[in-house]
Amino acid sequence: MAEQIKVKSRRLWMHKGVRDPNFLAEHVLTRDPWLYVELWLRRKKSAESLSYWAQARRFADAAEEMPIEAAPLACYYSFLNATKALLTYKKCTNGHHHGVSGDRPENARALLSNELVTFQMGGVLPGLCSYYGDSATKEKYTLSDILWNIPFIHRAYRLTFTGKTELFIPLENARYVKKNGSSESYFEAKLIDRFSDKRRLVSIPNSFELFDSDEGCIVRRKKTFKWFEGRSSDTKVVSAHERLGKYHAQTRRLVVCISGSKDLWYLKKQVENNPPGSRHLLTLMFAAMHRFSELSRYDPNGFERHLAGQSNWLITEFIRGAMDQFIDQIATEITGCQFWPPRTRTG
Repeated sequence: MAEQIKVKSRRLWMHKGVRDPNFLAEHVLTRDPWLYVELWLRRKKSAESLSYWAQARRFADAAEEMPIEAAPLACYYSFLNATKALLTYKKCTNGHHHGVSGDRPENARALLSNELVTFQMGGVLPGLCSYYGDSATKEKYTLSDILWNIPFIHRAYRLTFTGKTELFIPLENARYVKKNGSSESYFEAKLIDRFSDKRRLVSIPNSFELFDSDEGCIVRRKKTFKWFEGRSSDTKVVSAHERLGKYHAQTRRLVVCISGSKDLWYLKKQVENNPPGSRHLLTLMFAAMHRFSELSRYDPNGFERHLAGQSNWLITEFIRGAMDQFIDQIATEITGCQFWPPRTRTG
């Protein structure tokens, strides 16, 4: 048996932040994470990051007023400057180049599977990859495969391409627990009942395992970490939190989130023929928006063919929804806090 870890009477749940999450902070209830992060950077006297952040917001505001054919350009430059704000604040190395490029073979049809996206070895995107511990080597993917790996449009993707495998298993009560009478601790979550059919779970990552409990079907990470027990010295408590932070960053490679009024958590499957599958979400969103911005700026006729074709709805869902998801995650990485829009109590 295991019980949920508590720190200062607060239970430890899965956190949207990947690096340096503040597990003890209250959620920030705001409809405007932009302003909160601006105030945060001012208090931290991070002038360069603040400048990038302000520019990112201007591009985001402009994108809201643009038609779908033009919005990717402003969206991408918002992503670019928000990423620079994060990397500068965290004192991470990043060059002046974008670090990503796109191409479509000559005479190829306007299909997402023909749009090629190359992660370069130097620049802002490789800096973001390094921040998350991803490979910063030169790699090439199709735009179709990148979009397949983005949770908030995954349903739209699979309705567009009906033969593609489902990658994300919905979770509930994603949390950190400790074995009773032991310091051994780990991540676990409940599988939503209608997704707990064992036939649908054959592709769960090898680093996770399933077991049945009174709560239902539970998935947990096999690897554990040591928490502190009872009254412990400050040194032991600090060491335990450091171990949790490292364990959490590793776990978040496969436990992913859709941000919203209620954050939705998923376990990402490991399947064959998924080249960008190990990449962190923000790096994929950055790369995808860059390619759409290239099409919007340099190949408007090709972009129009995409929008007139099979992928119209999928592309629109990504371009219109990506900003909130991307900025929410960047804001969490900068501050360590999680953001929710305020809701009114009823009844």
